[in-house]
Amino acid sequence: MRRFKLMSLLAVVLVLIFLTVEAVPVYASLQGLEQKKEEIDRRIKREQGNLKQYRSREAELSDELDRLDRRLEQLQTELTRVNREIGATEEEINRAEETLAATEAELAGKEELFKRRLRAIYEQSAVPYVDVLLGASTFSDFLTRFNNLKIIAANDQRLIEEVTAERDRIQQMKEKLEGEKNRLDGMRRQILGSEAELERTVTSRKAVMGELQQEIVRNIEEIKKLEQDSERLENEIRSLINPGGSGISGKLGYPVEPPTRISSGYGWRSDPFTGISSWHGGIDIGTYGMANYILAAENGQVSLARWYSDYGNCIIIDHGGGTATLYGHLSSIQVSVGQAVSRGQRIGRAGTTGRSTGVHLHFEVREYNRAPVRYYPNGTPDYRNNPMNYFN
Repeated sequence: MRRFKLMSLLAVVLVLIFLTVEAVPVYASLQGLEQKKEEIDRRIKREQGNLKQYRSREAELSDELDRLDRRLEQLQTELTRVNREIGATEEEINRAEETLAATEAELAGKEELFKRRLRAIYEQSAVPYVDVLLGASTFSDFLTRFNNLKIIAANDQRLIEEVTAERDRIQQMKEKLEGEKNRLDGMRRQILGSEAELERTVTSRKAVMGELQQEIVRNIEEIKKLEQDSERLENEIRSLINPGGSGISGKLGYPVEPPTRISSGYGWRSDPFTGISSWHGGIDIGTYGMANYILAAENGQVSLARWYSDYGNCIIIDHGGGTATLYGHLSSIQVSVGQAVSRGQRIGRAGTTGRSTGVHLHFEVREYNRAPVRYYPNGTPDYRNNPMNYFN
Protein backbone atom coordinates (compact mmCIF):
# COMPACT_ATOMS: atom_id res chain seq x y z
CA MET A 1 0.00 0.00 0.00
CA ARG A 2 2.79 2.33 0.97
CA ARG A 3 4.64 1.37 -2.20
CA PHE A 4 1.54 2.08 -4.24
CA LYS A 5 1.25 5.58 -2.74
CA LEU A 6 4.91 6.27 -3.53
CA MET A 7 4.43 5.09 -7.11
CA SER A 8 1.32 7.25 -7.47
CA LEU A 9 3.15 10.28 -6.09
CA LEU A 10 6.08 9.65 -8.44
CA ALA A 11 3.70 9.39 -11.39
CA VAL A 12 2.09 12.72 -10.49
CA VAL A 13 5.51 14.36 -10.18
CA LEU A 14 6.60 12.93 -13.53
CA VAL A 15 3.39 14.21 -15.17
CA LEU A 16 3.93 17.66 -13.68
CA ILE A 17 7.55 17.67 -14.83
CA PHE A 18 6.48 16.54 -18.30
CA LEU A 19 3.79 19.21 -18.50
CA THR A 20 6.21 21.90 -17.32
CA VAL A 21 8.91 20.83 -19.78
CA GLU A 22 6.31 20.65 -22.53
CA ALA A 23 4.85 24.06 -21.60
CA VAL A 24 8.12 25.96 -21.76
CA PRO A 25 8.78 25.27 -25.48
CA VAL A 26 5.16 26.09 -26.24
CA TYR A 27 5.37 29.40 -24.43
CA ALA A 28 8.81 30.04 -25.92
CA SER A 29 7.18 29.67 -29.34
CA LEU A 30 4.36 31.89 -28.13
CA GLN A 31 6.85 34.56 -27.08
CA GLY A 32 8.55 34.33 -30.46
CA LEU A 33 5.22 34.84 -32.19
CA GLU A 34 4.34 37.69 -29.84
CA GLN A 35 7.68 39.35 -30.65
CA LYS A 36 7.04 39.00 -34.38
CA LYS A 37 3.53 40.36 -34.00
CA GLU A 38 4.83 43.17 -31.82
CA GLU A 39 7.32 44.21 -34.51
CA ILE A 40 4.65 44.03 -37.22
CA ASP A 41 2.24 46.06 -35.07
CA ARG A 42 4.95 48.68 -34.57
CA ARG A 43 5.46 48.82 -38.34
CA ILE A 44 1.69 49.14 -38.81
CA LYS A 45 1.69 52.10 -36.41
CA ARG A 46 4.59 53.71 -38.27
CA GLU A 47 2.89 53.22 -41.62
CA GLN A 48 -0.40 54.51 -40.23
CA GLY A 49 1.47 57.55 -38.89
CA ASN A 50 3.01 58.05 -42.33
CA LEU A 51 -0.40 57.64 -43.95
CA LYS A 52 -1.84 60.28 -41.62
CA GLN A 53 0.94 62.67 -42.62
CA TYR A 54 0.44 61.86 -46.31
CA ARG A 55 -3.32 62.46 -46.02
CA SER A 56 -2.68 65.75 -44.24
CA ARG A 57 -0.24 66.83 -46.98
CA GLU A 58 -2.73 65.66 -49.63
CA ALA A 59 -5.44 67.84 -48.05
CA GLU A 60 -3.05 70.81 -47.92
CA LEU A 61 -2.12 70.35 -51.59
CA SER A 62 -5.75 69.97 -52.55
CA ASP A 63 -6.63 73.21 -50.75
CA GLU A 64 -3.67 74.95 -52.39
CA LEU A 65 -4.71 73.72 -55.85
CA ASP A 66 -8.25 74.94 -55.21
CA ARG A 67 -6.89 78.35 -54.27
CA LEU A 68 -4.68 78.41 -57.36
CA ASP A 69 -7.62 77.44 -59.58
CA ARG A 70 -9.73 80.21 -58.07
CA ARG A 71 -6.89 82.69 -58.61
CA LEU A 72 -6.54 81.54 -62.23
CA GLU A 73 -10.26 82.08 -62.73
CA GLN A 74 -9.92 85.58 -61.27
CA LEU A 75 -7.00 86.34 -63.58
CA GLN A 76 -8.96 85.04 -66.57
CA THR A 77 -11.88 87.27 -65.62
CA GLU A 78 -9.53 90.23 -65.15
CA LEU A 79 -7.77 89.48 -68.44
CA THR A 80 -11.11 89.33 -70.27
CA ARG A 81 -12.06 92.71 -68.78
CA VAL A 82 -8.69 94.28 -69.70
CA ASN A 83 -8.87 92.88 -73.25
CA ARG A 84 -12.36 94.30 -73.57
CA GLU A 85 -11.14 97.71 -72.35
CA ILE A 86 -8.15 97.53 -74.72
CA GLY A 87 -10.53 96.79 -77.61
CA ALA A 88 -12.80 99.70 -76.65
CA THR A 89 -9.79 102.01 -76.27
CA GLU A 90 -8.40 100.96 -79.65
CA GLU A 91 -11.78 101.73 -81.24
CA GLU A 92 -11.74 105.17 -79.61
CA ILE A 93 -8.18 105.71 -80.84
CA ASN A 94 -9.24 104.71 -84.37
CA ARG A 95 -12.19 107.12 -84.25
CA ALA A 96 -9.93 109.83 -82.86
CA GLU A 97 -7.40 109.22 -85.64
CA GLU A 98 -10.17 109.43 -88.27
CA THR A 99 -11.51 112.65 -86.72
CA LEU A 100 -8.00 114.03 -86.41
CA ALA A 101 -7.27 113.21 -90.04
CA ALA A 102 -10.48 114.95 -91.16
CA THR A 103 -9.75 117.95 -88.94
CA GLU A 104 -6.20 118.21 -90.20
CA ALA A 105 -7.51 118.03 -93.77
CA GLU A 106 -10.03 120.76 -92.99
CA LEU A 107 -7.32 122.89 -91.36
CA ALA A 108 -5.01 122.35 -94.30
CA GLY A 109 -7.80 123.48 -96.66
CA LYS A 110 -8.55 126.62 -94.65
CA GLU A 111 -4.87 127.40 -94.23
CA GLU A 112 -4.40 126.99 -97.97
CA LEU A 113 -7.35 129.30 -98.67
CA PHE A 114 -6.01 131.84 -96.21
CA LYS A 115 -2.55 131.59 -97.81
CA ARG A 116 -4.02 132.12 -101.28
CA ARG A 117 -5.82 135.22 -100.07
CA LEU A 118 -2.63 136.56 -98.53
CA ARG A 119 -0.67 135.81 -101.72
CA ALA A 120 -3.35 137.53 -103.75
CA ILE A 121 -3.11 140.57 -101.52
CA TYR A 122 0.67 140.72 -101.77
CA GLU A 123 0.89 139.78 -105.45
CA GLN A 124 -1.95 141.98 -106.66
CA SER A 125 -1.33 144.69 -104.10
CA ALA A 126 -4.41 145.99 -102.45
CA VAL A 127 -6.25 146.91 -105.69
CA PRO A 128 -9.18 144.56 -105.27
CA TYR A 129 -9.69 145.75 -101.76
CA VAL A 130 -9.12 149.36 -102.85
CA ASP A 131 -11.63 148.90 -105.71
CA VAL A 132 -14.12 147.61 -103.19
CA LEU A 133 -13.55 150.58 -100.93
CA LEU A 134 -13.44 153.20 -103.77
CA GLY A 135 -16.60 151.77 -105.26
CA ALA A 136 -18.49 153.04 -102.22
CA SER A 137 -21.13 155.65 -103.11
CA THR A 138 -21.01 157.36 -99.74
CA PHE A 139 -18.71 157.61 -96.78
CA SER A 140 -21.09 155.47 -94.79
CA ASP A 141 -21.00 152.84 -97.52
CA PHE A 142 -17.19 153.11 -97.45
CA LEU A 143 -17.13 152.41 -93.71
CA THR A 144 -19.52 149.51 -94.15
CA ARG A 145 -17.41 147.98 -96.90
CA PHE A 146 -14.21 148.48 -94.88
CA ASN A 147 -15.81 146.87 -91.85
CA ASN A 148 -16.97 143.91 -93.94
CA LEU A 149 -13.43 143.34 -95.20
CA LYS A 150 -12.17 143.35 -91.62
CA ILE A 151 -14.86 140.87 -90.62
CA ILE A 152 -13.92 138.53 -93.50
CA ALA A 153 -10.24 138.63 -92.51
CA ALA A 154 -11.11 138.10 -88.82
CA ASN A 155 -13.45 135.21 -89.66
CA ASP A 156 -10.74 133.56 -91.73
CA GLN A 157 -8.32 133.89 -88.81
CA ARG A 158 -10.91 132.70 -86.27
CA LEU A 159 -11.83 129.63 -88.34
CA ILE A 160 -8.17 128.72 -88.63
CA GLU A 161 -7.70 129.13 -84.89
CA GLU A 162 -10.80 127.05 -84.10
CA VAL A 163 -9.76 124.24 -86.41
CA THR A 164 -6.24 124.39 -84.97
CA ALA A 165 -7.62 124.21 -81.41
CA GLU A 166 -9.89 121.29 -82.37
CA ARG A 167 -6.94 119.53 -83.97
CA ASP A 168 -4.85 120.04 -80.83
CA ARG A 169 -7.72 118.81 -78.65
CA ILE A 170 -8.15 115.65 -80.72
CA GLN A 171 -4.40 115.12 -80.72
CA GLN A 172 -4.33 115.38 -76.93
CA MET A 173 -7.28 113.01 -76.67
CA LYS A 174 -5.53 110.54 -78.97
CA GLU A 175 -2.34 110.76 -76.89
CA LYS A 176 -4.37 110.24 -73.72
CA LEU A 177 -6.09 107.20 -75.25
CA GLU A 178 -2.75 105.82 -76.38
CA GLY A 179 -1.42 106.30 -72.84
CA GLU A 180 -4.47 104.44 -71.49
CA LYS A 181 -3.91 101.68 -74.03
CA ASN A 182 -0.26 101.42 -73.01
CA ARG A 183 -1.37 101.16 -69.37
CA LEU A 184 -3.87 98.45 -70.24
CA ASP A 185 -1.24 96.63 -72.31
CA GLY A 186 1.03 96.70 -69.26
CA MET A 187 -1.76 95.27 -67.12
CA ARG A 188 -2.38 92.61 -69.73
CA ARG A 189 1.30 91.62 -69.78
CA GLN A 190 1.33 91.54 -65.98
CA ILE A 191 -1.78 89.35 -65.88
CA LEU A 192 -0.36 86.99 -68.50
CA GLY A 193 2.89 86.79 -66.49
CA SER A 194 1.00 86.04 -63.27
CA GLU A 195 -1.13 83.50 -65.10
CA ALA A 196 1.95 81.75 -66.52
CA GLU A 197 3.57 81.70 -63.07
CA LEU A 198 0.42 80.26 -61.52
CA GLU A 199 0.14 77.62 -64.23
CA ARG A 200 3.76 76.59 -63.57
CA THR A 201 2.95 76.37 -59.85
CA VAL A 202 -0.18 74.33 -60.56
CA THR A 203 1.80 71.94 -62.78
CA SER A 204 4.44 71.57 -60.06
CA ARG A 205 1.86 70.99 -57.32
CA LYS A 206 -0.04 68.47 -59.45
CA ALA A 207 3.20 66.56 -60.00
CA VAL A 208 3.80 66.51 -56.24
CA MET A 209 0.19 65.47 -55.68
CA GLY A 210 0.58 62.61 -58.17
CA GLU A 211 3.72 61.34 -56.44
CA LEU A 212 2.06 61.71 -53.03
CA GLN A 213 -1.03 59.79 -54.12
CA GLN A 214 1.17 57.00 -55.48
CA GLU A 215 2.92 56.91 -52.10
CA ILE A 216 -0.47 56.79 -50.36
CA VAL A 217 -1.50 53.81 -52.49
CA ARG A 218 1.79 52.08 -51.71
CA ASN A 219 1.39 52.93 -48.03
CA ILE A 220 -2.16 51.56 -47.90
CA GLU A 221 -1.06 48.35 -49.62
CA GLU A 222 1.81 47.99 -47.14
CA ILE A 223 -0.59 48.48 -44.21
CA LYS A 224 -2.97 45.87 -45.65
CA LYS A 225 -0.11 43.39 -46.05
CA LEU A 226 1.16 44.04 -42.52
CA GLU A 227 -2.35 43.71 -41.12
CA GLN A 228 -2.74 40.37 -42.88
CA ASP A 229 0.58 39.24 -41.37
CA SER A 230 -0.54 40.48 -37.95
CA GLU A 231 -3.84 38.62 -38.26
CA ARG A 232 -2.04 35.44 -39.32
CA LEU A 233 0.25 35.68 -36.29
CA GLU A 234 -2.77 36.41 -34.09
CA ASN A 235 -4.33 33.17 -35.28
CA GLU A 236 -1.08 31.28 -34.58
CA ILE A 237 -0.94 32.81 -31.09
CA ARG A 238 -4.53 31.81 -30.47
CA SER A 239 -3.73 28.26 -31.52
CA LEU A 240 -1.01 28.12 -28.84
CA ILE A 241 -3.21 29.45 -26.06
CA ASN A 242 -4.22 26.40 -23.99
CA PRO A 243 -7.73 25.48 -25.13
CA GLY A 244 -8.10 22.91 -22.35
CA GLY A 245 -8.92 23.49 -18.73
CA SER A 246 -11.77 25.39 -17.21
CA GLY A 247 -10.39 28.84 -17.95
CA ILE A 248 -11.74 31.57 -15.69
CA SER A 249 -14.21 30.02 -13.29
CA GLY A 250 -16.35 32.52 -11.45
CA LYS A 251 -15.03 35.95 -10.61
CA LEU A 252 -11.40 37.04 -10.85
CA GLY A 253 -9.33 38.12 -7.91
CA TYR A 254 -8.34 41.79 -7.79
CA PRO A 255 -4.90 42.10 -9.45
CA VAL A 256 -3.33 44.80 -7.23
CA GLU A 257 -2.76 44.98 -3.49
CA PRO A 258 -4.53 48.02 -1.98
CA PRO A 259 -4.69 50.95 -1.78
CA THR A 260 -5.74 51.54 -5.40
CA ARG A 261 -8.14 53.50 -7.58
CA ILE A 262 -9.49 53.09 -11.14
CA SER A 263 -7.75 55.84 -13.10
CA SER A 264 -9.01 54.98 -16.58
CA GLY A 265 -11.84 52.71 -17.73
CA TYR A 266 -12.37 50.27 -20.60
CA GLY A 267 -13.43 51.43 -24.08
CA TRP A 268 -13.06 54.64 -26.07
CA ARG A 269 -11.23 57.49 -24.36
CA SER A 270 -9.13 60.57 -25.08
CA ASP A 271 -5.55 59.41 -25.52
CA PRO A 272 -3.44 60.96 -22.70
CA PHE A 273 -0.56 61.60 -25.12
CA THR A 274 -2.34 62.85 -28.25
CA GLY A 275 -5.81 63.86 -27.02
CA ILE A 276 -7.29 61.88 -29.94
CA SER A 277 -10.14 59.44 -29.29
CA SER A 278 -8.66 55.93 -29.08
CA TRP A 279 -9.61 52.45 -27.90
CA HIS A 280 -8.50 51.41 -24.40
CA GLY A 281 -8.70 47.62 -24.23
CA GLY A 282 -8.34 47.28 -20.48
CA ILE A 283 -8.55 49.25 -17.24
CA ASP A 284 -5.88 51.31 -15.51
CA ILE A 285 -5.63 50.71 -11.77
CA GLY A 286 -3.76 53.58 -10.19
CA THR A 287 -1.54 53.06 -7.14
CA TYR A 288 0.14 55.42 -4.75
CA GLY A 289 3.68 54.43 -5.68
CA MET A 290 5.66 51.38 -6.78
CA ALA A 291 5.30 49.52 -3.48
CA ASN A 292 2.01 47.90 -4.49
CA TYR A 293 2.37 44.26 -5.49
CA ILE A 294 0.70 42.93 -8.63
CA LEU A 295 -1.27 39.73 -8.06
CA ALA A 296 -2.27 36.89 -10.38
CA ALA A 297 -6.02 37.23 -10.91
CA GLU A 298 -6.48 33.44 -11.37
CA ASN A 299 -4.54 30.19 -11.49
CA GLY A 300 -2.56 29.65 -14.68
CA GLN A 301 0.82 29.54 -16.40
CA VAL A 302 2.97 32.48 -17.44
CA SER A 303 3.05 32.71 -21.22
CA LEU A 304 4.91 36.05 -21.48
CA ALA A 305 7.16 37.87 -19.01
CA ARG A 306 9.22 40.63 -20.62
CA TRP A 307 9.15 44.10 -22.12
CA TYR A 308 6.17 44.08 -24.50
CA SER A 309 5.81 47.13 -26.77
CA ASP A 310 3.76 49.98 -25.27
CA TYR A 311 2.92 47.80 -22.25
CA GLY A 312 6.50 48.12 -20.97
CA ASN A 313 7.34 45.32 -18.51
CA CYS A 314 4.46 42.94 -19.06
CA ILE A 315 3.14 39.56 -17.89
CA ILE A 316 0.51 37.43 -19.64
CA ILE A 317 -0.96 34.48 -17.75
CA ASP A 318 -2.69 31.65 -19.65
CA HIS A 319 -5.64 30.33 -17.65
CA GLY A 320 -6.69 27.62 -20.12
CA GLY A 321 -9.96 27.50 -21.97
CA GLY A 322 -8.58 30.10 -24.41
CA THR A 323 -8.46 32.79 -21.74
CA ALA A 324 -5.59 34.96 -20.51
CA THR A 325 -4.95 38.04 -18.37
CA LEU A 326 -2.40 40.77 -19.10
CA TYR A 327 -0.54 42.96 -16.59
CA GLY A 328 1.30 45.98 -18.05
CA HIS A 329 3.66 48.85 -17.07
CA LEU A 330 5.26 46.90 -14.18
CA SER A 331 8.36 48.23 -12.46
CA SER A 332 9.58 44.65 -11.87
CA ILE A 333 8.67 41.10 -12.95
CA GLN A 334 8.90 38.27 -10.41
CA VAL A 335 7.84 35.27 -12.54
CA SER A 336 9.17 33.55 -15.65
CA VAL A 337 7.72 31.98 -18.79
CA GLY A 338 6.20 28.54 -18.19
CA GLN A 339 5.89 29.07 -14.44
CA ALA A 340 2.64 27.95 -12.81
CA VAL A 341 1.08 30.66 -10.66
CA SER A 342 -1.86 30.62 -8.30
CA ARG A 343 -4.63 33.10 -7.70
CA GLY A 344 -3.47 35.99 -5.52
CA GLN A 345 0.27 35.18 -5.97
CA ARG A 346 2.61 38.16 -6.17
CA ILE A 347 4.00 38.34 -9.70
CA GLY A 348 5.54 41.85 -9.81
CA ARG A 349 5.25 45.46 -8.68
CA ALA A 350 3.33 48.43 -10.04
CA GLY A 351 5.26 50.80 -12.29
CA THR A 352 5.16 53.23 -15.20
CA THR A 353 7.23 51.50 -17.89
CA GLY A 354 6.31 51.64 -21.59
CA ARG A 355 3.78 54.17 -22.84
CA SER A 356 2.58 55.39 -19.50
CA THR A 357 1.83 58.71 -17.79
CA GLY A 358 2.07 57.55 -14.17
CA VAL A 359 2.42 54.59 -11.82
CA HIS A 360 -0.44 52.15 -12.41
CA LEU A 361 -1.35 48.67 -13.63
CA HIS A 362 -2.87 48.25 -17.05
CA PHE A 363 -5.02 45.10 -16.75
CA GLU A 364 -6.74 43.18 -19.56
CA VAL A 365 -8.84 40.04 -19.85
CA ARG A 366 -8.57 38.20 -23.17
CA GLU A 367 -10.99 35.45 -24.14
CA TYR A 368 -9.72 34.07 -27.44
CA ASN A 369 -12.49 31.48 -27.82
CA ARG A 370 -15.27 33.98 -27.37
CA ALA A 371 -16.87 36.32 -29.89
CA PRO A 372 -15.12 39.71 -29.86
CA VAL A 373 -16.80 42.82 -28.47
CA ARG A 374 -15.46 45.09 -31.22
CA TYR A 375 -13.31 45.07 -34.33
CA TYR A 376 -10.32 47.16 -35.26
CA PRO A 377 -10.64 49.13 -38.53
CA ASN A 378 -8.59 46.46 -40.33
CA GLY A 379 -11.06 43.72 -39.34
CA THR A 380 -8.82 42.03 -36.77
CA PRO A 381 -11.04 40.99 -33.84
CA ASP A 382 -10.36 42.47 -30.43
CA TYR A 383 -10.73 39.70 -27.85
CA ARG A 384 -10.14 42.00 -24.90
CA ASN A 385 -13.17 42.36 -22.66
CA ASN A 386 -14.02 44.77 -19.86
CA PRO A 387 -12.20 43.46 -16.76
CA MET A 388 -14.70 45.15 -14.45
CA ASN A 389 -17.25 42.49 -15.46
CA TYR A 390 -14.96 39.78 -14.02
CA PHE A 391 -14.59 41.20 -10.50
CA ASN A 392 -16.89 40.70 -7.52
